[in-house]
Parts: sequence; structure tokens; C-alpha cells
Amino acid sequence: MHNLSLKAMLTGGFASIAFILLLVGSMSLKAVINMKEDVEEIGHERIDAVDLLSQINTERLVIRGQSLLVTLYPDLSNQAINVHRATYQERIASWLTLDQLLAQYNAIPRTEQGEAMYQELKASIGRWRLQTTPLDELIKALSQAQTVDHYNELFTQYKKQFQNMRESSEVMAAQLLTLVERNKQLTSDVVADASLEADASVLNTIIAVILGFALALGAGIYITRTVLSQLGGEPVYVKEIVNTIAQGDFTAHIHLRDGDSGSLLASFADMVVTMRSMMKQIAEASVQVSAAAEELSASSTQTNTQVTLQQAEITQVATAMNEMAATVTDVAKNASSAADAAQVAHSETENGHRVVNEVIETIHHLASDIEKSTSNVMSLVQDSQEIGTVLDVIKDIAEQTNLLALNAAIEAARAGDHGRGFSVVADEVRLLASRTQASTEDIQKRIRKVQHSSTTTAAQMEHGKASSIKTVEHASQAGDALQTISSSVSAINDMNAQIATAAEEQSSVAEEINRNIITISQAIEETATAATQVTTASQELARLSSMLQNSVQRFKLN
Repeated sequence: MHNLSLKAMLTGGFASIAFILLLVGSMSLKAVINMKEDVEEIGHERIDAVDLLSQINTERLVIRGQSLLVTLYPDLSNQAINVHRATYQERIASWLTLDQLLAQYNAIPRTEQGEAMYQELKASIGRWRLQTTPLDELIKALSQAQTVDHYNELFTQYKKQFQNMRESSEVMAAQLLTLVERNKQLTSDVVADASLEADASVLNTIIAVILGFALALGAGIYITRTVLSQLGGEPVYVKEIVNTIAQGDFTAHIHLRDGDSGSLLASFADMVVTMRSMMKQIAEASVQVSAAAEELSASSTQTNTQVTLQQAEITQVATAMNEMAATVTDVAKNASSAADAAQVAHSETENGHRVVNEVIETIHHLASDIEKSTSNVMSLVQDSQEIGTVLDVIKDIAEQTNLLALNAAIEAARAGDHGRGFSVVADEVRLLASRTQASTEDIQKRIRKVQHSSTTTAAQMEHGKASSIKTVEHASQAGDALQTISSSVSAINDMNAQIATAAEEQSSVAEEINRNIITISQAIEETATAATQVTTASQELARLSSMLQNSVQRFKLN
């Protein structure tokens, strides 16, 4: 038990008390539930049974009264019959109600004795019903009697049968009374049992309360002693010691009793001794840390100044390298542009040389075509001259034909009427000869123009031929000049390519140097930032050391 924690002991003690209370409550609840069930049994079974038996007896009395009405009119047969008929349907309804009540009573749980009594009641009701049936038959026979003697005989039988029915009704009434008394007795028994259970529940509750009180008292005493033993003293004294230490006074002396070495107060005393030693060490360390922080702050300030100077110099170098890199980049771009322009010029020169060659070749073809055209024109001049000769012949023939036609017309005129047809033909021939002569003269004019144009064209062709020969010579000279220019441009292009390559290499080196300078600058910036942070941290460390010294001085250690 001494090895258990305070939490475990408190939990165990209160759990035991709670268990006893739960046990007492459960027992009381069980007793209440049992009594409730008994009361419900009385209410739902016994009371219902008594009520049903009362209703059965009521229906019995109703049926008996309806049958008894006939006997009130011994001398008035018609009136008695009318009364019987009027109550017949009521008796049928009463019998149906009686059957329903018996069915409801049959559904109620019963003991063996109660079941036997119910069966006897059911048999008596059956016999009573059998005895009431002949009464209805006798009433019907009375209504049909023809003679007074016959009527009196039937009426005597009716009274006798009615007497038997009344006796059966009395027997049934006695049985109903017995059943009612039986249910009352059962109800009394249930109440008595419930009273006994209530007395037992009260006794058990008293015993459980006494046991719970004794257990709670013992647990309280035990837990109090255990708690004081684990605390090492009274809670008020422990509170005073804790408040003294909390105010920073580590010189307070803690009084311990014999056997309290494992208590909370003893552990607290050991903690105070340890904390007193730690506080002294912290005070000494805070002084050393404060001095080191001041030295670190001075050193970091000097480092920060040097880093700032280096950063300024690196910035100037970086600016110069950026300018040089920009210049080298411009040179590389210009060299590359010059190389591109030279390449374009070389290409254009090659194209010009090729065009000049094509022009020379075209001029050669043109000169050849001009020579051929000149020859053709000269042939055309000769042909036109020959055509002129032929036209002269045709002109002479036309003149001769015209003269012949004129002579033929004269001769036809001389012949008179016989030469009239010939005269017409001669006129037509003369007309055709005239037209031929006119056309020939027109053709001669055109031929002369063609001859003049051909002669002029031939002269121009000769002049163009001479010009084309000179053009070929000049084009050849231009081709030679373009070839020389192409060679020079190729040499310039090679030199530009070398300059561009060298400039690009120089630009790459400059960019690499620039990147290295930027990296160095960033490193110096980071160093400067770190130096600033170190300065700030050292100042903060000095401030914290001062605060720590002030905090330690609040504690009373000696």
C-alpha cells in the first residue's frame, strides 16, 4: 500500500465509496422495480380480473331481469309475449357481451386453482344458457296456445324452467363471488410480498450505508496520514517554504522529520540546494559572458567596417568590369555585324559576277541575233527589189492589157450590135487592167517604204552589233573587277570572323570575371550582413547577460 501513488490511493478510496453507493443504489432500484412490477401486476391483472367479473355478473343480472319480466304478467299473455319479444334482441346482445367478457378474462394469467374455478364458471354459464333457450321456446308456444288449459300448462312449464334457470344463476353468482374473493386474496398476497421486499430493501440500505460510512472513514484517515507522509509536513508549512523560495530566498532552512527522506518536502529541500549551487554558477558565468559579449561586439564592429570598405572596392571593380564587358560586347556585336555585312557583300558580289557573266552571254546571243537579223534584213531588201521588178512587169502587162481592151472596145463599137457583148467584156477587162495597174502602183509605193525601212534597219543593226561588241568588252572588265572585289570581301570576311571570335572569347572571359566579382560581392554582402548580425547578437548577448546578472542578484544565495 505504501508503494501506491497518491492519485491511486485517492482514486481507489473514492472508487470504493462510489462502488458501495452504486451497490446500495442498485439494490434499492431493484427493490423499487420489483415493487413496481408487483403493483403493475395488481393493476393490470387482478384489478382487471375483478372488473371483468363484475361486468359478467352485471350481464347475468341483465339477462335474468329480462327473463323475469315475463313473470310479471301471469294473466296478460299478449302483453307478456310482447315484452319477451321486445327484450329478445337485448338478451342476444347481452349474451354477446358476456362472451366477449369471458374471452377478455381468459386472456388474463391465472394460477391452476384460478383456472379450475374459471372452467367451472364457464361450465355454469353454459348450463345457464342452455336453460334460458327453452324459455324462449315456451314463450313462443304461449303465444300460439289455443285453449286456456294448454296455456296454463305451458305457463306452468315456463315457471318451472325459469326456477331452474334462477338456481343456475345463483350458482353462477356464487362462483363469480368466489372468483372475486380469490382475486382479492391474490392482491393481498402481492401487497404483502411487496411490503416484505420493501423491508428487506430498507435493511440492506441501512447495512450498506453503515459499511460505506466505515469504509469512507477508514479511507479518509489512511489517505490523510499517507498524504502527510508524502508531503513531509503540514500543507501550511510546505506552502510557507514554497512561497519563501518563490520570492528568491534560497537561504531558508527546511526542517525535516525523521523518516521523511522520501517525502515531497525532502525532495524540495534537495532541489533548493541544487538550485542555490546552479544560481551561483549562473551568476559567475553571466559575468564572463558579458565580458566576452563586449569583446565580440568590438571585434564584429571592426570586421563590419573592413567588410564595408572591401564591399565599396569590389563595387568599383564590378562597375569597371561591367563597363569593360559592355565594351567587349559592343565590339563583338560590331565585329559580328561587320562579318555579316561582309558576308552579304560577298554574296552580292558573287551574284553580280554571275549576273555580269549572264549579261555577257546574253549580249553574245544578242550580237548573234543582230547579225542574223541584219542578214535577214539584207535578204528582205533584195527580195523587195525583186518584187519591184516583178511589179514593173505586172505594170507593163496591165498597160498592154488596157490598150488591148481599148482596141477591142473600138472594134466592138464598129461591129455594132454583134459586137455589143464583146464590148462589155472588153470594158470589164479594161476596168480590171486599170485596177491592176493602180494596185501595182500602190504595192510599189509600199515596197519602196519597206526597202527604205529595211535599209535603215540594216544600218541600225550594224551599229547595234558594234555596240554589243563594246558592251561585251565592258562587261568582261566589270566581271574581272567584281572577281577582284569578291576576293577582297572574302579576305575581309575572314578577318571579321577572327575579330568576332576573339571578341566573343574576350566577352565570355569578361562575363566570367564579372560573375566571379558579383559572387565575391554577394559573399562580401553576406559577410557584412553576418557581421552586422554578429554585432547585433553580441549587443543582445551583452544586454541579456546584464539582465541575467540583474535576475540572479534578485536571489538571496548567502
